[in-house]
Amino acid sequence: MMKSQAHWHPAATAKLPNELAGWLTDKGSLTLRLQQTSQQQFSVDLQQSGWQKPLTEEALKLEQPLHEHVYCREVILRDGDEARVFARTIVPRVSYQALQAHLHIHHLGNRSLGEILFTDPAIKRGSLEVASLRAGHSLFELAKQSGIEMDDSAIMWARRSCFYFADNSLLVCEMFLPHQDWSK
Repeated sequence: MMKSQAHWHPAATAKLPNELAGWLTDKGSLTLRLQQTSQQQFSVDLQQSGWQKPLTEEALKLEQPLHEHVYCREVILRDGDEARVFARTIVPRVSYQALQAHLHIHHLGNRSLGEILFTDPAIKRGSLEVASLRAGHSLFELAKQSGIEMDDSAIMWARRSCFYFADNSLLVCEMFLPHQDWSK
């Protein structure tokens, strides 16, 4: 199946499902909000990290060459055993050294990147964009490859934003898994 790119829209003007709107437009830390609303125990489950080619939509957002490898980190944010959010962080090679020295991205393991991004005053967040993902979208398929069970008729909402540290940037994309109660 040909994988397609998502169509991203500014979160402030997008038509969003009622139960997810507050989550998709929240400018605060998703980690903190999940910790506050978890019924069991919030945890970060590292799926993979390392160097790879970015998705086309990621390279375009970061204004970087499609062929140039980026540092990628994928995690599942869980409430007990239940997967709630699939998150993907992309760090361009030009930003990696500075961000590694400042944030120790490579050594986070099962710790949340959000805890660092939102407690460091030197890091600024860009605007939020949202997209609805379906089977065939690259990000939807990556979530499924991580072992998240979704049928091909599911719709998964996602948000993304860039974070900036001096002249460096990274892209964080958070996918809110379907079949969850997001009304909290």
